[in-house]
Amino acid sequence: MFRRVPMYVAADLDELERLIATAPKPIVLVFDADNTLVPQGVPVDEFQQGVNAAIDRFEAHPSVARVIVLTNGPERSVPEMIHRGNKPFTTRGRLGLTAAHTDVWVVGDQILTDGVLAWRLGAPFVLLALDTEMEAPRQAGMRRIGDVVARLLFRR
Repeated sequence: MFRRVPMYVAADLDELERLIATAPKPIVLVFDADNTLVPQGVPVDEFQQGVNAAIDRFEAHPSVARVIVLTNGPERSVPEMIHRGNKPFTTRGRLGLTAAHTDVWVVGDQILTDGVLAWRLGAPFVLLALDTEMEAPRQAGMRRIGDVVARLLFRR
């Protein structure tokens, strides 16, 4: 049977923090980096600071057992981040998740990559986009198609 997974929308990391506080037990959070934790196209040092601050923030949260940051982009000297992550086709094994990690949530800015990854993992998806006004036309097009796909894969 075709399953639909939960989808939430968060405006920022503060709203995400309130949302995950409702999780019944500690979860593994899988974050997209670009335009979810840091704005798209920021300089490398700003990228590193933003991603590392988010990792520290959510690893300290009582509802979070582990934080994974995943990007389809290049390596940018954040040791804890999986670069060239092959979203949405990456696997639980590539993410370092075992069968014991059943409570996984995926947070990202694009339904076609991050959302489909959540759906493939059977995990709730949190749509969090820092900036949709200044995104490239390709990203905007993906967002429009993703809005249609969301109706098929997710329940709100």
